[in-house]
Amino acid sequence: MRNVFAAHTVSMLGTVAAQVALSILVFERTGSPLLSALVLACSFLPYALGGILLSSVADRFPARRVLVVCDLLSGLCIGLMLIPGMPVGGLLGLLLLTGIIAPIFAGARAASLAQLLPADLFPIGRSLLRAISQVTVLTGFALGSVAVAAIGPTWLLALDVVTFVASAVLIGV
Repeated sequence: MRNVFAAHTVSMLGTVAAQVALSILVFERTGSPLLSALVLACSFLPYALGGILLSSVADRFPARRVLVVCDLLSGLCIGLMLIPGMPVGGLLGLLLLTGIIAPIFAGARAASLAQLLPADLFPIGRSLLRAISQVTVLTGFALGSVAVAAIGPTWLLALDVVTFVASAVLIGV
């Protein structure tokens, strides 16, 4: 159970920090505040589409397998962003893909929580996941901006790949 919470924290921090890194990377490449702002829109917009169309995937397969596959696919998408010279449209498209994968992951995580916790602890576990999400969004943006200043956006994206792999390993154990 601790692995699920740790995996969630690691992948959320990496994802939010990567959004900051990608926004800055797009701005550095284009000088366009609009395209840089589209990074955040592309991060959250696909939840609506992915949640509606793909949420049943989480119910059709074993939750742990779905979680690991989602983490690895998200890590692959972020890893592809590291290809030198990747066009901004490609970066945004890959970000959209990770956003479509995210609701599948969330559904499988919720299903796994119901399997891992007794019924009386389920509301507490769900609340803890929400609290982790909210805290990591706030700290992820703050830490992401500091990390971009320290190591640059490309290295921060590479670190996000590592967070997805770490999350997959924690869940797969």
